[in-house]
Amino acid sequence: LSLAAWGGGGGMDDLMAHIYQAELNRVRFLIRAYYRTRLFKIEKYAVHVVKPETNEFAKLSPQEQEYAKNYVNMLEEHFGSVLGQMPEKYSSMLQQIEEDDAEMDMVPEPNLDKHVFCRVREDRRDVMFDPNDPDNTMDLDQGDIIMVRYRFIKGLLEDGALDLI
Repeated sequence: LSLAAWGGGGGMDDLMAHIYQAELNRVRFLIRAYYRTRLFKIEKYAVHVVKPETNEFAKLSPQEQEYAKNYVNMLEEHFGSVLGQMPEKYSSMLQQIEEDDAEMDMVPEPNLDKHVFCRVREDRRDVMFDPNDPDNTMDLDQGDIIMVRYRFIKGLLEDGALDLI
C-alpha cells in the first residue's frame, strides 16, 4: 500500500494519505515487534513448552507448535553431536546428571514470579492473590489496571477475567 493508492488530489488528500500511511507503518511495526517477541519466547522456552507434562504447547497456534517442535529437534541434533561424546550420565540436554528420580533441571522455564500489568475484564470480589496471606483480598472492578505477580493471576487469565497489557 502506498500514498498513490489513496488517490491524488488537493493538499488535504495528500495530508490524509500521509497520515494513513504513517498509521499503517505504525501498525506494521507493532505487529512485527509482537511476532519477534513471541518467537523469542518460544525459542527461549522451547524445550519447556514441548514437554508433555506442561499444557503450554496447546496454547500455541498450529504454526507456532510446528516451529517449536522443529526448533527443539534442531537443538537436539546440534547438541546431540557434542553430548554423544560425553559419558552416558552426562549426555542429556535436559538434566545435569541422569538419574531415575531427577528432575529436568537444565530446561529453562518462565519466571512466574515476575510482575505483570493486566486489565480487569469482569468484576470479581474478594480475590486472593497470595495463598500465603489468605486474609489479604482485593475487589477487582472492570477496567481496573493492576500490577501483580503472574503466578497469582494465572487462573484469572485462563478464565478470561483479566487481559495482560
